[in-house]
Amino acid sequence: MLKQRIITALILLPLVLALLFMASLDYFVTVIAIVTYLIAVEWAKLAGFTQSFQCSLYAFAVSCVNLALWYFADNFKFWPSLSWPQQLVWDYPLIVLATSVVAISMAIFIVLTYSRLPKWWANLPIRSLLGFAMLPAFFVSLICIRNVNSISDFYYGGQLVLMMFCMIWAADTGAYFTGKAFGRTKLAPNVSPNKTWEGAVGGLILSFIVAWLGAHLLNLDIHHPVLYSVVVLLLAAISVLGDLFESALKRVANIKDSGNLLPGHGGVYDRLDSSIVVAPLFYLVYSFHGWY
Repeated sequence: MLKQRIITALILLPLVLALLFMASLDYFVTVIAIVTYLIAVEWAKLAGFTQSFQCSLYAFAVSCVNLALWYFADNFKFWPSLSWPQQLVWDYPLIVLATSVVAISMAIFIVLTYSRLPKWWANLPIRSLLGFAMLPAFFVSLICIRNVNSISDFYYGGQLVLMMFCMIWAADTGAYFTGKAFGRTKLAPNVSPNKTWEGAVGGLILSFIVAWLGAHLLNLDIHHPVLYSVVVLLLAAISVLGDLFESALKRVANIKDSGNLLPGHGGVYDRLDSSIVVAPLFYLVYSFHGWY
């Protein structure tokens, strides 16, 4: 399994780098729209849709929201807008991002209370609505990050996206190897039996190091190191919770993997589960504090 994961990652990495640093914004948006569609198909299965046509229709509806944002929200192409964060102007991108914060908070609450409360969320309407709130925000936030300072420096936004992914991958990789070596105490046995507290701590530490290394390499404007440290640790923790939320969805749906498109990783959602919850928060918090 690990060998397959590494081979798939090595194949995908050049494609990701080309998308971040060689593709124009229009091509970037097209690819992200396709990726979000694929995630939406897999999310529909986890939400409880049983027929392929229903899953495709759900993904089509999510894609219509994304494309409507891109083509009809004129200010989207110029985000981050001049009004943010000095004042709140409730344009469509900000509404989508704010809605996702509510959905992400619900997802975190679901994970934290999975074993203690009735599964009030384990029905098709709620799981579908959570996807409808979170997937367009994933689309919006990736484009917003990629578009930061794109006029003055074409590569800067791509570097920020890569930094965010590296923080998430570090949390995942650190947790995997630390858990293998030292894992004893189960983190969430009823959701994901293989995850341990020791592994989670190892992932947080590695993600913390990557976040500060990225801040140094990109010369991020950080005036409050303690605040930045707290934020990156919280984002790393949220990335773990995003992974656990997908595990909760899979347990309720009785599905092992969200798909089989990526050998060794499962589906596209399996690979990007943490990114979906981290990307909107990463963009909002970093831009709010002027760290870009």
